[in-house]
Order: sequence, then C-alpha cells, then structure tokens
Amino acid sequence: MQRFTEDFLKELREGLKRQLEALDSFLAGADAGASSPPPADPPALLTNGMRFAAQMGAFRLYVKAKGGDAENVMQRESDCNVQSETEVRMKYLTKRADGRWQGSKTINGQRVFVYGRTQMECYEKLKRLNTKRKKSPKIQSVAAFAIYYLETYKKGNVADRTYKDYLAIARSHLNISTPLNKVTVVQMQELLNRLPATRIRTAVYQLIRQIFRKAHELDLVKKDISQFLECGRIQKATRRALNLEEQRALVGSLKDDTFGRRVMFYLCTGARPSEFATVRKDELRPGWVKINGTKTAKATRWVKISERMYRMLLNAPDEFFRFDSKKFRIRLQKACAAAGIDYDVDIYTLRHTFATNLYIIGVPEKDRQEYMGHASGSPMTNDVYTTFTPDVKAENIYDIYGDFFPKF
Repeated sequence: MQRFTEDFLKELREGLKRQLEALDSFLAGADAGASSPPPADPPALLTNGMRFAAQMGAFRLYVKAKGGDAENVMQRESDCNVQSETEVRMKYLTKRADGRWQGSKTINGQRVFVYGRTQMECYEKLKRLNTKRKKSPKIQSVAAFAIYYLETYKKGNVADRTYKDYLAIARSHLNISTPLNKVTVVQMQELLNRLPATRIRTAVYQLIRQIFRKAHELDLVKKDISQFLECGRIQKATRRALNLEEQRALVGSLKDDTFGRRVMFYLCTGARPSEFATVRKDELRPGWVKINGTKTAKATRWVKISERMYRMLLNAPDEFFRFDSKKFRIRLQKACAAAGIDYDVDIYTLRHTFATNLYIIGVPEKDRQEYMGHASGSPMTNDVYTTFTPDVKAENIYDIYGDFFPKF
C-alpha cells in the first residue's frame, strides 16, 4: 500500500512538472511574439463569442471576438435559450380528448384555465394572462369601521334611540385613526382605563367587542384583540326615590303645562323613559292606561290611573306623547335644582318614587310587580325600586298629588 502511494505521487509530480514546462514555453513564446499555427481540430469560434488565438502543447488560448461571426453565434445561442425555455413551458400544456390544448396558471390564489386549437395558441394565451397580484384593500381606521358597522349591522335592527346612542359612543370615544389591523390591545385597554368606572365604560367596552368581532369575521383582522380587553370593576349608580319633602317641592313647582303634565304622568305611572311614546289614546280605559313596553316580557301592562289622569291623557294632542327624552331630562334636572332638590334626578328617579309610593300606600306586592312591569316574584320591585321611608303614610302621598294619584 505504501509503495503504491509512493508510485502514484511520483507520477503526479512528473505530470505536473510537464504541464508547468509546457506553460512556461507557451508564455515565453507569447512574450517573444511567437505564435503557433492553429491546429485543424480546435474550433475557430466558440458559441460564447471567444475566438481561438494560439496553442502551446495541451493549452489553447481564446480571446473575446468582436463583430461579425461572434455576434451571430451569440444571437444563435440566445435564440436557442429562448426556444428551450419555451419548450420547457409548453411541455406543461396538455391535449384534451376533443383535440384542443389546455393550459393553466394560479392567479391570486385561483386556478385559471386557457384553451387553444394548437399548442402554440394555448401557450400564447397563457402568457397574456394577467398575473399581477391584486393590491390588498386599504384597511379602514377604527373610527371609520365603527361607523360602517353601525350603519350596516345596527341601523334598522335596533331601536332608533339605541342606534343614536351607539353613534354617540363611537364618535365620542372611538375616534381612532389607527387602521384596524394595526391597533393593539394595549392601545384599546388604555382607552378603556381612561373612562370613568361607570356605565359609559361598559357601553364602550361592549361596542368595541362587537366591532372587532365583526372585523374578525370579515377577515379584516387576523385576530380579535377585543377578547383580551378587561372592562374592570364598574361602580353601579345608586338611585333612590324622592323623599316626601322633595316630592312636595317638585310637584309644588310644576305648572299646568305640557312639561308639568308629563312629569306627573311619570310620577303616577312609573313608566320607563321610552314607554311614554307607547301610550295610545284608543287603548285608554277609565281608570286604566296600557303601556306597551318592550324591555321584558312583562313590560306591556295595564297600570291603574286616576280619573283626572285619564281625562288628561284622553284630551292631550298627539304630540304630547312624542318628545326628546334627553331634553326632557335636562329640563327636569333644572326644575329640581330650582325647587331645591340637591340630587341628580332623572326619569328613573320618578319611577323609583312611584314604586316606593305604592309600597307606602299598601298595594300588594304582586300588584306592584305588575304595575312596574316586573316578573312575578322578581326581587327588583322591593330590593331595587323601593326606598323605605319611616313615618310616611298614605295620606301624605295623597296630600301631595291630590286627585292625580289613583286610589287603590
């Protein structure tokens, strides 16, 4: 084995020596201006445009040729390359049973087919296909998509009042110019944290959840980031009924006008803010008014009223039942402030007052639940709407309201 290795290395050294000697001779001849006549076998011009210049031993020297034959050879080479590329592409075309040729391409995720009477015709059609990638649609901002969502999915499907509330929330709290797919969980959580821990934060949180859930369903965002948001602890607003002195001050300050009659209606029926508009004069009965509420299954109900209230509603014009509840609440708060009531009064305060007065008068619990639109056995009537006031009797209530309050 060792001898074989030595013999192999010896032959390799001798071979390299001969090659170096030939190279030295060739370079020496080139320096002296000598050149060897080209043998018959080497090509005068290669296909890559190189021209034969000289040969020394086993070595041949080629230089870059200019013009004439060289350019023709290079052009022929280029034509061969194009032809071979076309042939490669055309081999993917298939011939159908009806004699036509078929080709296909995937464009924007969809497979598109072309057909031709000949293979070349099918290939040309395939080249003309528009393979440009479609531009991604511009993603809307959070503010723009919020309005779009409300107009498309909420308008007409919820009450007009609810729709307007949604719009107000979107315009006031979701005026964010960041695109939907760029907004972050941290950004939205900080928005929620800046809001007071009241019902407004809950309303904004719920709307954000709806908006991003729909955006995810429409593939506008890869992930519904709203699922990682936290609303936090909300301080529930505590309402109470007006006490006896506050009721006396408010009722005593009212005039016999449209506003005063509406306040008396709420105090003597316990209607919810939106239920005033559901009263129909053709459904009035002596001693009874029908309230067509929609909040719960028991919201549509008959409420006992006095003869004076019955006449007032029967003779009222149609516009008496249609008004802006927000403007009414603002005027009510001003009237209460003018009467010396240091409390944030709204229509639900009047509803609480009605429930408390029914309790003081001694109306049975089941009847009170019916008048309030609560389910039978619901703790809402006593635990939430009734404010216990000691030393107040039924005659105290009638002293304030007179013949406006019904007899039970």
